[in-house]
Amino acid sequence: MGSTPKAPKPSGQGGEPPTDHPDSGTKVLKIRRSSRTSRRLDDIEDRLSKSVRRVAKAVDRGVDTYIEARDKSKRERRDGAIVDFFENVSKGVARTISESAPVITDFAEAANSRRVRRGIRTVLRTIPFL
Repeated sequence: MGSTPKAPKPSGQGGEPPTDHPDSGTKVLKIRRSSRTSRRLDDIEDRLSKSVRRVAKAVDRGVDTYIEARDKSKRERRDGAIVDFFENVSKGVARTISESAPVITDFAEAANSRRVRRGIRTVLRTIPFL
């Protein structure tokens, strides 16, 4: 079984691989895999799922904060967890709100598009006193 030598691969200009395009000097456009609308929907879905993850983490951290405050109240005095219930809950809710606040910005970024901005400008032009 003798091995046959492999033929050298043909190369294009400057050692580049050959192209199937008849005029190798022109730029071949890349074929898009999805429509503009589906890419836009994909972007919106990415941003919204990021927001949902952010809210879930914030709620988890808020509950952890509540549990830590409750345990501290329970250790410090008798019936402390019951007496300090509203304070402990407010600490957990405050942490949840503070960590999930950027979600509003995430929603705004998801809704912001060229089409929406154009619509806003059109509406603002129709208001005579602005």
